Amino acid sequence: MQISWGVCIFWFQTHTMIKRLLPVLLLTVILPYAYGQGYNSVVVSEVMADPTPVVGLPDAEYIELYNRSQQPLLLRGWRLIMGNRSAVFPDSVLAPGQYAVVCGRASLSLLSTYGKTIALSSVTLPNDGATLALRNAQGQLVYAVTYSLNWWPSDRRQGGYAIEMVDKDNPCGEVNNWRVSSDPRGGTPGTTNSVKASNPDLRPPTIERVDIATVSQITIQFSERLDSLSTIQAAAFTLSGRQIIDRTLDTPDFCKVTLTLDAPLQEQQSYELTVRNIADCAGNLLREERRTLGLPTRADSGDVVLSEILFNPRSGGVDFVEIYNRTSSYFNLKNWALGNSSAGQPATLRPLTTDDLLLAPNEYLAFTTDPALVQEHYPSDRPRRLLRVPSLPSFPNTEGGVVLLDQEGRLFDRFDYQENYHSPLLGSREGVSLERMYYDRPANTPSNWHSAASTVGYATPGYANSQGVREEAQDGFVVEPEAFTPDGDGMDDYVAISYTLSAAGQVATIRIFDLSGRLIKNLVQNQLIGTYGDVRWDGTNERGEAVRMGYYLLLIDTFDATGNTRQYKKRVVVVRR
Repeated sequence: MQISWGVCIFWFQTHTMIKRLLPVLLLTVILPYAYGQGYNSVVVSEVMADPTPVVGLPDAEYIELYNRSQQPLLLRGWRLIMGNRSAVFPDSVLAPGQYAVVCGRASLSLLSTYGKTIALSSVTLPNDGATLALRNAQGQLVYAVTYSLNWWPSDRRQGGYAIEMVDKDNPCGEVNNWRVSSDPRGGTPGTTNSVKASNPDLRPPTIERVDIATVSQITIQFSERLDSLSTIQAAAFTLSGRQIIDRTLDTPDFCKVTLTLDAPLQEQQSYELTVRNIADCAGNLLREERRTLGLPTRADSGDVVLSEILFNPRSGGVDFVEIYNRTSSYFNLKNWALGNSSAGQPATLRPLTTDDLLLAPNEYLAFTTDPALVQEHYPSDRPRRLLRVPSLPSFPNTEGGVVLLDQEGRLFDRFDYQENYHSPLLGSREGVSLERMYYDRPANTPSNWHSAASTVGYATPGYANSQGVREEAQDGFVVEPEAFTPDGDGMDDYVAISYTLSAAGQVATIRIFDLSGRLIKNLVQNQLIGTYGDVRWDGTNERGEAVRMGYYLLLIDTFDATGNTRQYKKRVVVVRR
């Protein structure tokens, strides 16, 4: 057979062209699988850490992956980190919007019926919590989440239930974006999560704590994951009297920033730290926050004391214990502990933290296993400080004890409580904390504690006690402003009835009358109030209707458990435009 020169030349040219285009074809076809992954492009959307006892799914641990990106991803060489263990992914492609169940080889046959399944050499998930991280073949972090046993409600912690991500468009959300599965089987491996809902992150990050790691290094713990680019800006962090020469964002949680200083901090000196324009993973911006800090010194007995305890929380609530720094010094609470007591002696102890933890002068700090729940039960617009701890000792509802020990095991404070220490005027003791009244008097004195006021929601976790007594206080009520304009313009829209009382345990009734003596509103009715605080009136009557312009009389009656009574009369003017 004869082949023309023209055909030979065409074949040669075509072959040469294909050889030249081959690298381009590889780049356009293969690279999207190999390198087309960014941070949060793939997420862990479900975790079954403890499948036993079985509810409706196989007895097998697994995680579920979801591809949030717009392109297929080649997972070969990726690594799943599970606490202090890890495993490498085999050849596998995850399509856009696809789920994949990831399990150990031994569980492959049990879970393969639930959709795409990827078997690793081993998948071992700690029941009580761990950091799960995905790193691509180049070692770059793609996703991370740190879960804990507290993410499961108490009636689901025995096993058999998975936790699921609520909103995959909020991949940086931690505990507030995860729920235990509501599926009757206990999980939804390989399919849409049963708890799926819109749950956007709309809040900026906040500073949880500032600690001094060394005399030349400061660590800042934030409430949520940060955007890494915003943390490296030179203007993001400033410290009075020092230059910041390096800033490092810890991985994989992206919540802690370490600042290295140009010179050591000095003792007996305060420094002001300013944080500006720090964004979280969702782009919410912390505009500015300031903290004062200083080098910690050794605490002596009586410097740090017990301040408040909630041992009988509301239904579904949690306990908390609050401490207070009575001095003008900074203290490091690393390796301090809280405990309960038995026969008057410390019994079960729980470390507060194994990290550096700075307690500032005159600062309150409450410890609890669920700060978000405590804030939900006891909302306040006052600055407060709450710290999550893995666990607290058991504090029985009827009677018990709480002890505070320093890093050397020295007993710093102790309070043996009974439920009848609460005010006898309370209708219910559930959800009511006991607050310390005097810090210069022994803690283990029943008369030094009192039920928190109803006007603050019956507890003040992380800020000054409602029943704290000021020796120089004079009893009285003050109305500010004396004339107010409740028109919704943001100026003088309400009147504040502020009070200061020399004794705790006062019950108050505040009524509002017009000049004809007609009762307009019962503002407060037999409520346990604190030694200081305020009650607000917005210019409405009992039916929520706006009252007429004019003068009104405030009649305030107080009494205590011993029968002492007092009455105060105040006047206020409602102005209408």
